[in-house]
Amino acid sequence: LGDPTRLTIVDAVRKASPEAVCVCELQPLFDISQPAISRHLKVLRDAGVLGVERRGVWAHYFIPERSALGALTEWLA
Repeated sequence: LGDPTRLTIVDAVRKASPEAVCVCELQPLFDISQPAISRHLKVLRDAGVLGVERRGVWAHYFIPERSALGALTEWLA
């Protein structure tokens, strides 16, 4: 989460919760390439902050119930 792009991605997905956000909806939020966004999403998935589900050719991202973000929030409280 130390990267401003990742924070913005998590915030966008959090605001859409409980709906999943399509990667195609995230791309217009940034002035970077789609592969760069995918790299950030992979880092967030690997860290357990985001979950992903495939719907056809698109990936949709969500914050899982038991995510690393939830554990961090509990710890900070």
